[in-house]
Amino acid sequence: MMTNLTNAERATWEMIQENYEAIPKLSISELANLAHVSLSTVNRTVRKKGFAGYSEFRYSVRKKELPKISGFSTEVLGAIAKNEEELLQTIYNISAVEVEKAVKLLDEAKDIVIFAQGLTVNVANELMKKLQLFHKQVNLYDDPKQMAYYAKFLNEGELILALSLSGENPEINLAVKIGEQHKAKVLSLTTDAESELTKHSDVSLIGYKSKLEVNYFELDVHSRLPLFILERVLVDAYSIYQK
Repeated sequence: MMTNLTNAERATWEMIQENYEAIPKLSISELANLAHVSLSTVNRTVRKKGFAGYSEFRYSVRKKELPKISGFSTEVLGAIAKNEEELLQTIYNISAVEVEKAVKLLDEAKDIVIFAQGLTVNVANELMKKLQLFHKQVNLYDDPKQMAYYAKFLNEGELILALSLSGENPEINLAVKIGEQHKAKVLSLTTDAESELTKHSDVSLIGYKSKLEVNYFELDVHSRLPLFILERVLVDAYSIYQK
């Protein structure tokens, strides 16, 4: 996320995005000169984006070919490629075994509560409405105090559906831990298999978040495409199970 970058790192990442196609040809010193920052700033920036260093980042860019679609600029093709990467990698990441476990949790749950915040609430709303079509008792909470409060009243036989892009949302994780203490089951949809959320989940469906997404705002407006894909697969699988 852009919010965990310093001003210098943010400017460096924006410079990288603007010169994305040239990255395979740029040494770290050339990029540092272009962005008017130090070599260490470049390395810190790409490390915060999930890479071991500039060399690994540069190699990953070299390996990614832009889609061949006529009529679009290189910049737009780059944006399309990032969405394509999230779509395909999320599908490849999905475990049939975990989907089957998730479907059983949904089917066995007497009541379901969904915890989500920010733009992820859009995914959660869609998931709630679809599950309600199967006559499941589902409630959605996005307020931290409400999540923690209602988690205290969960018990065995009830299910928490936690949606978090990073899996590191402290308010969601707190509510999940409270529900877990009361013997509720936890099903999570996230993009980090090693996150705090997955550690406290009985079943996790893991999507893929592109490390190359650019965010020019001081807000969490990252794409929820991986979560939407996981949500659709989950509901489709549950529909098949019901039939």
